[in-house]
Amino acid sequence: MLAIIKTGGKQYSVKAGQVLKVEKVEGKKGDTVSLKDILAISNDNNHNIGSPLINGAVVKAKIIDQIRDKKIIVFKKRQRQNYRHTQGHRQYLTVLKIESIELDGKKSSEIKKVTVKKEIIKKTADKKVSVTPKKKTTTKKKSVTKKTTLKKKVSSKKEIK
Repeated sequence: MLAIIKTGGKQYSVKAGQVLKVEKVEGKKGDTVSLKDILAISNDNNHNIGSPLINGAVVKAKIIDQIRDKKIIVFKKRQRQNYRHTQGHRQYLTVLKIESIELDGKKSSEIKKVTVKKEIIKKTADKKVSVTPKKKTTTKKKSVTKKTTLKKKVSSKKEIK
């Protein structure tokens, strides 16, 4: 089930189990929040669109964390006036995990995924496969003897008459 919610002046498309960052919502970490401004809900076979909101629809979410966004720089300048003003801003955000989408008593909650990897690991542990590493064969390097060359004698400089 898919829902389009409105919070903090923005619209978000959400599913059950999704984690998203929204504008700050009042509450502490671990609290459950009910979002009632729902614009549309879509299921596999039917679509409900509100005018402007759907009555009786609720999206329940859990507050995972209250954070601040990365800093943005606000720089103002007026041409030829020697006016420069720099200011920073960090927006307060709330991290939500959507737990369920409800419409007239029908509830769509998070689907729990079964991990297949754990089963494979257990099966391989039961077999107790022993693997012996192969010995690496190394080839010996042949020693190379250096050949010495005779240096030419430098003749003394000729005298100029």
